[in-house]
Amino acid sequence: EVDKMKLVKSYLIGIATFVVTIMLFLFIVSLVFTYTKIEDRFIDSGIFLSMAISAFISSFVLCKMIKKKGLVHGVIVNIISVLIIFIILCILNNNISITNTLGIYISICCLSGIVGGILGVNV
Repeated sequence: EVDKMKLVKSYLIGIATFVVTIMLFLFIVSLVFTYTKIEDRFIDSGIFLSMAISAFISSFVLCKMIKKKGLVHGVIVNIISVLIIFIILCILNNNISITNTLGIYISICCLSGIVGGILGVNV
């Protein structure tokens, strides 16, 4: 049984990993779109890819520490992470609303989180 303090610490590390990696990947995506001739219509794809990779990495890191229930923990950590980012965006921007895109982001993060969590436990 994983003790509660270790579990909380692991989750905090997982969420921090998500936040840091998403910021890094979005920075890279912004540089790519700024300094190349890639059309702006592909920005959403860059954001989705950044979220998927960040979700995978955060779940992998979390479940590597917890070593059990990778599917469940991978989903939970990424739902929490996406909601934290959504809340921050709501605070910073008054025009944010709940749309289908938020559902897509959460779904992508959950699926990537499942894969990362399962691999984190088993690798």
